[in-house]
Amino acid sequence: MTDVSELIAAATARARANDVAGGLALIESALQQTPDERALIEFGGLLAAHSGQTDRAAALFAQLLALDPGNDPARINLATALLSAGRAAEALAVADGHAHAKLRLLAAHARVATGAGEAADYEAIVAADPRDYRAWNNLGSARLAEGRVDDAVAAFDEAVRHAPNDVRLYINLAQALRDAGRFDVRQRVMRDAAALAPNDPEVLLELGTAEAACENPVGAEQALRRAIALTDGYTGAFVELGLLLESVNRIDELEQVVDALAARAPDAIELDFLRAWVARRRGHVAEALALAERVPDEIHPLRRHQLLGDLYDRQGQPEKAFAAFTAMNAAAQSLYPAAPGDSYRDRLAVISARLTPDQVASWHPLAPDRHRAAPVFVVGFPRSGTTLLDTLLMNVDGVHVLEEQPFLALATQSMGLTEDGLATLDDAGAAAMRVSYFDQADAVTPPGTRLLVDKHPLHMVRIATIRRLFPTAKIVLVERHPCDAVLSCFMANFRLNTAMRSFTTLDETARVYDAAFTIFENGIRLFPELKVHRVRYERMIADLESELRGLFNFLDLEWHPHYADHRTSALARGPVKTASYAQITEPLYTRALARWERYRTPLAPVMPILEPWIDALGYID
Repeated sequence: MTDVSELIAAATARARANDVAGGLALIESALQQTPDERALIEFGGLLAAHSGQTDRAAALFAQLLALDPGNDPARINLATALLSAGRAAEALAVADGHAHAKLRLLAAHARVATGAGEAADYEAIVAADPRDYRAWNNLGSARLAEGRVDDAVAAFDEAVRHAPNDVRLYINLAQALRDAGRFDVRQRVMRDAAALAPNDPEVLLELGTAEAACENPVGAEQALRRAIALTDGYTGAFVELGLLLESVNRIDELEQVVDALAARAPDAIELDFLRAWVARRRGHVAEALALAERVPDEIHPLRRHQLLGDLYDRQGQPEKAFAAFTAMNAAAQSLYPAAPGDSYRDRLAVISARLTPDQVASWHPLAPDRHRAAPVFVVGFPRSGTTLLDTLLMNVDGVHVLEEQPFLALATQSMGLTEDGLATLDDAGAAAMRVSYFDQADAVTPPGTRLLVDKHPLHMVRIATIRRLFPTAKIVLVERHPCDAVLSCFMANFRLNTAMRSFTTLDETARVYDAAFTIFENGIRLFPELKVHRVRYERMIADLESELRGLFNFLDLEWHPHYADHRTSALARGPVKTASYAQITEPLYTRALARWERYRTPLAPVMPILEPWIDALGYID
């Protein structure tokens, strides 16, 4: 043993004198005489690893491990050497399945290096080194792949925190925030990234889509046009800019974008996609369909299937249309995975369970609000004509329409109001909620407004809250044939939130329709004092003036014939937030009346849900 110790000391001295190769040569020579001397084998492996001879180090550590299979340090050194030599699969075989914490970490690194890394591997890596921003970034990607969107956001956020100047990390975080439905935070993240890299086209593209999702078309357009200006062929930015312009009904400018892309990249596969949108909006349906059918599947699948579905429907091909809309909704679900928690229908079930005669009878009496006139609430199932109606009301002097603003929800949430809390709500709480509601409304309402209209279709399920806070409010319910309303929701490309996600399958759409109308009609029975006026979509299309006159009488508004000019009002109102943005500037058309008749086959499974409402609302099948 003395000779071994002296030999190791001599080799160490050479290594310290910057002669690692000489020290290793001493050990190698001795091993020829005593090949099973474990101390020499281990020291030789360490010297080889130190000198960068990773394959030789691995061979020596493998020899040692063969002599002593339970030697964890030898196994750790072997796995480390194999990883350093780029032999990750062998390293994984050595390290995997062992209890030692270092071996578990090495196995995680090896799995990552082989491309088979999972979230648990990256979690082990960041636990060992919390500053490893690359591992945090990879952990975010792995969690996304597992559908753990909120956890992915947290991981990407850590990556940004540890590498705040790497704008690629900001983009990854922003895309995870998009999947989580946290659009406002995504917008802030990308604004921070753009401040760091104002001339980075990828950053600007992501910023543009983030601004568009937050209904800031001006900011979105600026970012996308700058992205285009900074690169010779950034077709992704052209597509997003084109879709943005289409969504705000600026079709002439959309056509200019197509021409600009054609001049810059005449072979771009996205050209047919944008040209199809132009043709569709110009009313050239056959031309648009021919173009859309040539578009490759990978080009914006959600909007591509939306376009195809609309064109097939207009061409009288319901089977192909329904298949396209089904594919559109599948793409939406894939792009925006559902967050954990209750579905929208689950939430409606809670509301419905609380809306009983006994519950209402237990309500604490409230003093009426004598300071502000109650708003008018325009409600109805989505795609029933509420946007057409609010566009017409925007044409009336002194009327201001809040278009799907969350003010009622925010006012009640700020005070923690729940369905159970409606019973115990007192005067002070109700007054505070009204103040909160009107403060928000006043911030966006022009001076001289005489009548505030709060249009939010699914506020039909908040009828008890409306009755509690605004007992004198007038409520306008917009009705449409249940089958057409449900079918139109399924065909609409909504930005998915908890409620809109319900419309990605026909069955869930029908069940939510049933739940929403059950709540509303039950509320009408429980609150007979409510002032409710029903406007019917089909009557608006058949005789708009007659239907509007009845509404104006209900609202105590003076009638003028130009109030029925919805196209002038639509052009004057600016961007439309809802899925009706394209239709609202067209002449009133009848193609959507009784459209469901062409879709009887796919609707057949949900007819038992809808037939009671067809009868209750007075529609004749």
